[in-house]
Amino acid sequence: MIPFEDRLRDELARSLDLIEPGLRLIATEFRVPNAHGTRGRIDILTRDAHGSWVVMELKRADGSARQALHEVTKYTELLREEKGIRQDRIRAVIVSTTWRELLTPVSNMARDWSHDLRGYKLILDPAGKPTRADRVDFLPAPVAPRVTAHHFIFFYHSPEDRDQGWQEIVDRAAEAGGHNLLAADFLRVKEIGAVRAPFGLYFAIGKVEEADVPDHVKEGCEDLDDPGSDDPLEYEVLCHVTRHVFAASFDLARPGILRGLDDDPRWTIEGYRAAGAFAKRDALDERDLLRDLNGDDEGIGEVLYDGSARTTDRGRWPVFLQEGKHSLAGNPAWERLTQEWLADVASQTGESDVQLHVYNPCDLIQSLLHGWPDDLQRRVPMLSAMAITRSGPHRSIRGQLYWDGVEIPDIAERVRSVYQEPLLWAIANQTGAVWELDLQLIDALGLHYILVEHTGNNPLEPSEDDEITVWELHREEPVQLKPPFSLLHQTGWHAIRPFRAFIEEHYHQLDPFIQQLRSQLAFMPL
Repeated sequence: MIPFEDRLRDELARSLDLIEPGLRLIATEFRVPNAHGTRGRIDILTRDAHGSWVVMELKRADGSARQALHEVTKYTELLREEKGIRQDRIRAVIVSTTWRELLTPVSNMARDWSHDLRGYKLILDPAGKPTRADRVDFLPAPVAPRVTAHHFIFFYHSPEDRDQGWQEIVDRAAEAGGHNLLAADFLRVKEIGAVRAPFGLYFAIGKVEEADVPDHVKEGCEDLDDPGSDDPLEYEVLCHVTRHVFAASFDLARPGILRGLDDDPRWTIEGYRAAGAFAKRDALDERDLLRDLNGDDEGIGEVLYDGSARTTDRGRWPVFLQEGKHSLAGNPAWERLTQEWLADVASQTGESDVQLHVYNPCDLIQSLLHGWPDDLQRRVPMLSAMAITRSGPHRSIRGQLYWDGVEIPDIAERVRSVYQEPLLWAIANQTGAVWELDLQLIDALGLHYILVEHTGNNPLEPSEDDEITVWELHREEPVQLKPPFSLLHQTGWHAIRPFRAFIEEHYHQLDPFIQQLRSQLAFMPL
């Protein structure tokens, strides 16, 4: 028998030690009105052994249990407002005889609320008297599945072979503890004779739970205890798959590659596949799945990133900052300058909606090989961002490579000072080490990563009335320069000219050099 709530309240008020030793009763039905007309009564108000105030709400049935969250949030706020109690000196406790309806919402609130929130299940004797209060274990935060940086591509002769290959991938990955997989089917639709097998299967290994990984896999993982190694268990899963699954052909992949395939008119994405936790995400559309596989929402796209957030969104904004930072890895100038700019936007009065787009290949040689001469502007590094503020003004930045204006008489020699021969570039490109050498090459050619900001009424259409700021890194520290930019000379610039000016000035050197490089590498541009 469950007694009426007022009787249960009084019984519990006389037995506070059931909840927590050291609780001291202040009042039951404690009235907390305020000047705005909000009023209510706290079931039990106590103070704990450390002097903090404890708002205790009591519920005895599922129907009334759903009111508990509203009441504890209201009463804690009223205590702060009307009694002048500091936030860190108020806690909340919800006591209920049943937690079926209450467990999920209270678990969520306990994770995100600024006050300490606890739950207790009250056990009653046959007469309805409280005999025990068991602390409720709140549910852990749901974790959305995410892809890691370990991707791969298999090619097949037919759709049937690809279907069978997918099942083999799923089975072999599961043997190593990798149950979460996301994949895309893609098809060669132009110049089909140029490939051995036209039916592609691009897949990524999702996050692995260590408890699911067999001991022999963990024992063979050399980087498991290395804090600097990203996703070592997932790498072991990928290795297990590639050792035991065979196809007509294969290719290495990494975050960002699938976006390139999607943009390439010779290929088309036919659909997506999922295993494990990814299979639950049937509400996502194809754009979401492409973002997932490209690593956009994780900031691991390495080359491409598109993201947005509101500066006042406490949940999304910090994650957005990390995604942007991760996507600019290997480009210390843009990484530092962009983080400084985003922090500056967040510090201004009013909230802003921010969009960030990054194309960060960190490989000038590859951009030249693929883009020369007509498609180069689409292949070189580019960054753009907008901050839309309701009250204005709006801000936008654009990042490019800029040239310091000093003519380079020996471009081929400058390149050879970094890559002694083309094969060294190819090795660095395949091993992921090219970004370090690329920084040396950029410096040798007098190129610099900078950001140019426009502040005005329309971020999509800069005008002559906009305020312009140049953001650059000087001696590893961000510098903001405004017109007439006379201080540029003090920071080491002879002039500040766009990358296209560098190309125009050195076209007579670059064209034969790139053609020779393509010949040496047997490279055919896309």
